[in-house]
Amino acid sequence: MKTRDMVLKYLEEHRDKYVSGQDIADKLEVSRTAVWKAINSLRERGFQIDSQTKSGYKLLMKDDKLSSQGIRKGLRDEIKDVDIIVYDEIDSTNTEAKRMLASKEVKDFTIIVANMQKGGRGRTGKSFTSPKDSGVYFSIILHPEKQFDISFFDLITVKAAVSVAEGIKSSTGKQTEIKWVNDLFIDGKKICGILSELDADFETKTVKSVIVGIGINVNKPKGESFKDLENIAGYIGTDVIRNEILSNIINAFYENNFVKDDSEVLDYYKEHSLVIGKDLTFTLNGNDYEGVGIDINEKGNLIVDTGDEKLTLSSGEVSVKGDFYKKA
Repeated sequence: MKTRDMVLKYLEEHRDKYVSGQDIADKLEVSRTAVWKAINSLRERGFQIDSQTKSGYKLLMKDDKLSSQGIRKGLRDEIKDVDIIVYDEIDSTNTEAKRMLASKEVKDFTIIVANMQKGGRGRTGKSFTSPKDSGVYFSIILHPEKQFDISFFDLITVKAAVSVAEGIKSSTGKQTEIKWVNDLFIDGKKICGILSELDADFETKTVKSVIVGIGINVNKPKGESFKDLENIAGYIGTDVIRNEILSNIINAFYENNFVKDDSEVLDYYKEHSLVIGKDLTFTLNGNDYEGVGIDINEKGNLIVDTGDEKLTLSSGEVSVKGDFYKKA
């Protein structure tokens, strides 16, 4: 690990107080000069580090720059040592995950994070606006067990949505609502989108890897990023730093995938659903339908009652009838 990264890790662990350069040097077994150079390097990269004579250095509580050290600090013990790769700018974290999987061995639960995406992707080929310094955009790479049932693929996105909702709630106290299958809303506006992709052999029905991509609007971006989306796109709006929000979401993601029963996750999803009990429109096999969302089954599929029959939706988009989005 570079001296710069070790110094940042130490400052993160002592974010609430000043630490002297000598203490850092002694702890890390490096020179005072190396510490000084590391501090300057971190400042050049945008970290807000205060310094006071006789007191030392302090990473300010308001510093909101994403870092692997800041994210890892809040993770539960079982995932403290997972690989976390942070980019200031990238085309898409899901695309980067695919490049990594194609070129080398990638550990299970590897996390790729970006401060900005230039080519963020959503479902059905849609773009996902990912402005700088205002959101968190990340992908988690999973290697499912051999007996993974592809028909349960939607449940991965359901678990991700619940994880985002729980992470935001525990970090900020704000409750999100979930629109099947992959969008989360606060105050009637979309603040999160999820894109799950898999590398599967459909002949042998085996899955090599699953990439879960999540994009969250944390605070209002600067500039004109949301100008054309102001009637539908929102943001959490919080003073909580993004590293903390991300840590809480990743912890919840681990719990929902490896600790909790599926039924418990589904109960939360349905309790905070925006489509159950609502009048919906959708297209299935080229035909247009209207119906009422009545349930989410054990595979994460949406059950809709059209009045004539009950249909099970495993993919596609549904629209909620009426004035769904709250206008700006």
